[in-house]
Amino acid sequence: VALSSAPSAAPSLPELAAALRGAKAWQARFEQRWVPAGFAQGARESGTLLLEPPLRLRFTYVGEDPKVFAVDGDVARFVDPRAGTCDALLIDRSVWGRLPLAALLDPGAAAAAFTVEARDGALRLVPKQPFPEVAEIVVRVGSDRLPTSVVVTDASGNRNELTFAGWRSAARPNAEAFRPALPGARPCAPEPGSSGG
Repeated sequence: VALSSAPSAAPSLPELAAALRGAKAWQARFEQRWVPAGFAQGARESGTLLLEPPLRLRFTYVGEDPKVFAVDGDVARFVDPRAGTCDALLIDRSVWGRLPLAALLDPGAAAAAFTVEARDGALRLVPKQPFPEVAEIVVRVGSDRLPTSVVVTDASGNRNELTFAGWRSAARPNAEAFRPALPGARPCAPEPGSSGG
């Protein structure tokens, strides 16, 4: 069933997490735009999101440069078939809480890492301890209480803008969907000492 995503007032972080946990899994379309500091426009990419609360998500990028970014519990993987690379990173709860969409799935981790406030119909998350990758996260939701956009601004002023549409509930996917690999290879494993914490 496809759900509406008309703009709506911001829910609390626990309400948003509850909406995302309202199905065994979700599928949605996404568009991502990376806008360097000082610029109004940036590079665009798009694809599909597969999300299985609470600890699994997969962004599949389509087009001229297909690639996959996935999180499976405490391991994040980025697979770029054209470059022939598969990078894996072991992430702890604090890093998981800083991942833009993942933070919405774990309000406890997000609340520990961020000051959260509702402003202008959006949720604004500001790190309690500064770090370069994230200066703030701004989340807007639709009438279904699911995200329509997540904008991450880093300490240098660069913006990573994600917009979502066509949220659909889905059956629980095979766990392998969240363990991407290069064609004909096993999922890459984190290098020793690669913890994000």
